[in-house]
Amino acid sequence: MAVGDKQKLITEIVSKVLNEQAQTSKKFDWFINKHGKENFGKHFSTIDKIFKSLNGDMTANQTKRSVALDCDAYFGGQHNFIFEFDEFQHFSSSRLKTIESYPTGLKVNFDLANWEKLCQTHKDKADNYRKTKTTTDFNFVGGRTAQRAYLDCFRDLLPEIQGLNPTLRINEFEVVGISRIDKEACNKIEQLLKSKLT
Repeated sequence: MAVGDKQKLITEIVSKVLNEQAQTSKKFDWFINKHGKENFGKHFSTIDKIFKSLNGDMTANQTKRSVALDCDAYFGGQHNFIFEFDEFQHFSSSRLKTIESYPTGLKVNFDLANWEKLCQTHKDKADNYRKTKTTTDFNFVGGRTAQRAYLDCFRDLLPEIQGLNPTLRINEFEVVGISRIDKEACNKIEQLLKSKLT
């Protein structure tokens, strides 16, 4: 399956199970590519600490052009949450570091302990994925991987501040074997959602 195809498929199945159209081009004015006190509120110190722990360049971060970020999907109505599909590259050593820095009691719609375990298992492969790619504020080898982990934190920390329900995350390892929309796939996703949306 080509890159992005599995994400599209799983999003379509989630949409079918929830009986809610996925919005795949939704933008939020608070969901931009750098962190500030005005958007992060009580979680500003957490995201600032995370950024520094990942060796981010604060000057570069704060002076770069503000750009609205994409989420994989948004489900409105009674759901009111961002949906993210995490492939292996999200389970890096940088991501492990960020999760370990999350505040106690942070509400999320995925199992943090499981995500940490997956980071431990897949970090070598994830850290080597496009390893030479850099970004403006993470301008070093492995910089894009660090930025990915940093921005994943936005999707976990911001909803609580901005009036959304916690972000729903499904990872590729939870949906192995799903290759089309059928009854079996819908049942599997339905059970997965029941375990996460509690």
